[in-house]
Amino acid sequence: MMVLSPLCFPSTAWVGALAMGMIFFCSPVVSMFTDHFGCRKTAVSGAAVAFIGLLSTSFANSLILRYFTYGILFGCGSSFAFQPSLVILGHYFRQRLGLANGVVTAGASLFSMGLPVFLDKLVGPLGLSRTFQILSLFMLVQALLALTFKPLLPTGGGMGPPGMGPGPAETQTQATVQGMSKWSKAIAGVRKYFNLRVFHIVTYRVWAFGVATAVLGYFVPYVHLVRKSLISIVFWYLQELTAKCQLCLLKCPKMV
Repeated sequence: MMVLSPLCFPSTAWVGALAMGMIFFCSPVVSMFTDHFGCRKTAVSGAAVAFIGLLSTSFANSLILRYFTYGILFGCGSSFAFQPSLVILGHYFRQRLGLANGVVTAGASLFSMGLPVFLDKLVGPLGLSRTFQILSLFMLVQALLALTFKPLLPTGGGMGPPGMGPGPAETQTQATVQGMSKWSKAIAGVRKYFNLRVFHIVTYRVWAFGVATAVLGYFVPYVHLVRKSLISIVFWYLQELTAKCQLCLLKCPKMV
């Protein structure tokens, strides 16, 4: 079992920070995989990787190893499992896509509020390692649920607003890709999956900038509030211990 001192709390914060960062850092790559392989294969593969990450974290006995198993492996797997679950909504809902996103987000919020209570009941009697193993089962269930994804749109067909599909130059590039060099084919593949024409929409630019700035203050408390609370718990424990020692000295004056 890995024992951590209060002085290494900043180092432990990197475990959760890496996982949260990788979930969003991998999003462009996840979008490419989703367009190429589809929502079902991408989500199942990501949930399987996250399952391996959580399961291996339960056996990790060093902080450096958990940087990889939880921060990198679980974070990347969660990204591949999370993003297709939002994309698949566009396959089933067109008229009320906003409402569908709201319902999904509300369900995730309810689960997030109940999860700390559930974890508090597990960590005490079972320990951290067994708790990670139980959490890995949730990812395994998610992989099974992702098998129910049934995309209704063609792979790589695009789901943006009208006029945001490949332009004439891009279409011509795709038609003549057979006679290109390897480097030109790679560039053509990037242009196929990274459609920068969506940035021509002003509302999208505002939304992208707003989300990028909002997450700076949204995810920081997830890690640093835990650190502050742990430090407070340590100081509270030391105060309680000091008070009990003083009480013992008052009851047993001969010990002084």
